[in-house]
Amino acid sequence: MTSPTFRGALGRSLAALTAAVIGMQHGSVLAQAPAAGAPPAGAPAAAAPGPAGGVAAPQDPFTVENLIGDSVSLSNQAYPEVENALQRFKNGDMQGAKEYLDLAKQKYPKLPPVDLMLAKLQVFARNGEQARLLLESTVTNYPNDPEAYLLLADLAFAEGRTTESHALFEKAKSLVEKFNENAKRQQNFQVRVLAGLAAVHQRRQQWEPANELLVKWVELDPESAAAHTRLGETMFRLKKPADAFNEFKKAREINAQSSHPYIVLGQLFTQDAKLDEAKKAFEQAYKEDGKNEATSRAYAEWLIQQSQLDKAQQVAEEMRKNAPQSVAALMLDGLVAKMRNDTAGAEEALTQVLQVDPSNAGAINLLALILSESPNLAQQEKALRYAQMNAERFATNSQANITLAWILQKLGRSAESDSFLQKAVQGGQLNADSAYLVAKILVAKGQKENALKALEQVLQQAGSGMFMYRKEAENLVKELGGTVPAAGAPAAGAPAAAAPATTPAAAPTGTTTLPVATPPAK
Repeated sequence: MTSPTFRGALGRSLAALTAAVIGMQHGSVLAQAPAAGAPPAGAPAAAAPGPAGGVAAPQDPFTVENLIGDSVSLSNQAYPEVENALQRFKNGDMQGAKEYLDLAKQKYPKLPPVDLMLAKLQVFARNGEQARLLLESTVTNYPNDPEAYLLLADLAFAEGRTTESHALFEKAKSLVEKFNENAKRQQNFQVRVLAGLAAVHQRRQQWEPANELLVKWVELDPESAAAHTRLGETMFRLKKPADAFNEFKKAREINAQSSHPYIVLGQLFTQDAKLDEAKKAFEQAYKEDGKNEATSRAYAEWLIQQSQLDKAQQVAEEMRKNAPQSVAALMLDGLVAKMRNDTAGAEEALTQVLQVDPSNAGAINLLALILSESPNLAQQEKALRYAQMNAERFATNSQANITLAWILQKLGRSAESDSFLQKAVQGGQLNADSAYLVAKILVAKGQKENALKALEQVLQQAGSGMFMYRKEAENLVKELGGTVPAAGAPAAGAPAAAAPATTPAAAPTGTTTLPVATPPAK
């Protein structure tokens, strides 16, 4: 039975849940250029939600490169004080971290203000409120330093406050023009202003001014793959597909990890609902580059989005043949098998993942969800153990907590489920699959109206993106008397051609709460 306290919280939590679902879209878009090798913006130190109900492997953003690589050269200089500050911060010693950063600033005057470096650490730790306070302090004490404004602008952009973001970028621009304390920082600031203002115009579908800014970015930093990709996307919107293709090709020449040019074209055609052109582009990419895991995975994911699960399974199986120990290939194979209701095939692939990587959080999470659907009580208990394992390892991760809450609810342990559901909703940033599970829990608790609102929001926000439980969510909406959004409809509140995410293609989406906002480190 649901406790009175939780019933009250549940009644107040629908707005938080909807905001978290909306964050699944808005939170994945950054205004500025990410640092090379940096974690996705705002990524937690522990885990970030991944696609299809998974939990991404932990990434440690607390590195010297992420913190100061945009300010000083790291090629021939060690920064032990900064390394000690990072360790102190990770150990919970904020004062010790500040003291070491004070020493570092004294020894290396080219470093940013200490409060700004501390704000970045809070960003890495997903502590937005503390980051804001430190950024405000930086603006007060260092009014001529543009970086605090850039960070605040990127935050506003990520949270959908486009007008505020625009004003902050313009303020930063005026400061960058006068900034002469550090040539490396100044160039990085110039890039970030151009990238940020271009993203504002892209979000507003103002393609000509966006294009002009991106051309300047390419001129300033011709070896930036991100700049060429962004420019190509804008050229596509200006009906110049050949020029766009050349920019995507240039991006891949600069950085082999960039998406295949035809993959990017296919994604853009898909956004425009030109599925025949998208199909040709994806097939051409796979024909030219099918041995490349990232290309094959992008094609398979597009096939999943088009409900071509049999073909997607073939691509996943071919990926496994090419790289039998590849975790990405095994995970994709398991995901597609699960969506095809091939439970045995899904378990086989995911078990193989755990043989290669015994602590893989995504495989554990997906196995827990699959086993929880078994009528066998022993399998359900096994699912519970898997879910508990992830929730203990990633205590603040919404996806891990929701999976555990769902399994506990199915096992009739409603009071325990309530506590983990509350933790998950408080954490925010749900992906589509976790939001579906929340709706299922709401149905089980008799909150059908709230469940229907959440499901309709989820389906609209997810658009044509990856959504493992899409069919189940659509069926539940119908059962509850709701309306399923038209297939391929754009996300609510988003333009038909939203500004592209600037995180690396392999980065998990939906993780942004406060962007890192660091430019490419050189």
